[in-house]
Amino acid sequence: MRGIYVHIPFCVKKCAYCDFYSVAGDKTALEDFRGLLVREMDLFAGKFPFDAAVPADTVFFVAPDAEVTTEANPGTVGAEDFRTLRAGGFTRVSIGVQSFHAQTLRTLGRIHGVEEVRAAHRDARRAGFSSIGIDLIFGIPGQEPSDWAADLDISVTFLPAHISAYALAPEPGTPIHRAIGRGELSMPPDDSVAEMYEKTRKVLASAGYRHYEISNFARPGAECRHNIKYWRREGYLGLGPSAHGLFFPQGKAPFGMRTANPPSLSGYRRGIEEGCLPWENVHICNREDAWKESLIAGLRMREGIDLAEIEKKNGPPPEDVRRAVQTLLSSGKLQEKGSRILLPVHLLFVSNEALQALV
Repeated sequence: MRGIYVHIPFCVKKCAYCDFYSVAGDKTALEDFRGLLVREMDLFAGKFPFDAAVPADTVFFVAPDAEVTTEANPGTVGAEDFRTLRAGGFTRVSIGVQSFHAQTLRTLGRIHGVEEVRAAHRDARRAGFSSIGIDLIFGIPGQEPSDWAADLDISVTFLPAHISAYALAPEPGTPIHRAIGRGELSMPPDDSVAEMYEKTRKVLASAGYRHYEISNFARPGAECRHNIKYWRREGYLGLGPSAHGLFFPQGKAPFGMRTANPPSLSGYRRGIEEGCLPWENVHICNREDAWKESLIAGLRMREGIDLAEIEKKNGPPPEDVRRAVQTLLSSGKLQEKGSRILLPVHLLFVSNEALQALV
């Protein structure tokens, strides 16, 4: 198992676009949750001893050079928080900036302003974090291409090691989705959002960032190692309510086992207190799952995929998958570069539509 993802479900305020599971919590709730998290690790280590390193201590082996990332929202973390995180072994922090425009932040329901971003970045640097990332969102109701261009220009002045730039996709059930449905907000035209994406690629490339995944850009060597595991379909354990995982228990699931914890603190607690891993869903992957997931996730990376490497891991592709890849190649929706297959640059922003044949 190559990594661990921990979902801590407590948030000061739920943002208008967020569909991740979160609740309000105080110190008592946090302490209680920490106990549940330790018990979940205990349960996993007991059930899959070959996949956990030190079951008796409920501590998983962490390599000395491991990347240990935390996400941080401006306005909710201070200098002491960053010092504590750094002293506790965290090596990388990703700051949820989203925008530097006050009106855009209000539309998203964020609680911070530009000064809180500056403070968070300064405090993280002073705490000893050398790998700091900035997360941004574009294609927001009311956002103009010029607003987004300014966000990019300001972002690079912070000299972050990493920048993520995601197009807003309003999820059903979120306040921003409901506001759009009522006609109170409207999404920017598709052409405008596509223009913002191309602007992102050009500005960040000129500032020295390598475009290594559809929505991610990094200084050389600062790519997010944790997320690369997802795109390369490597194993990871998901801990906490709503967390998902993929791992390969020895002799039980050669193509992988996907797990999902319930998106509910009470459901999560109930399973653990009954002495069971709190998995709401378990899916034993087959060869077709492994091939499709490897293709769809791997093609998000600019390096593309090597079909021979996937075949070495999973055996020959199912016939329908092989035909779909050939169709995409012959139609120009995929291209060959040496031994690898990748998405053409002009289809990066519409990758979901381009890869529909693989779903």
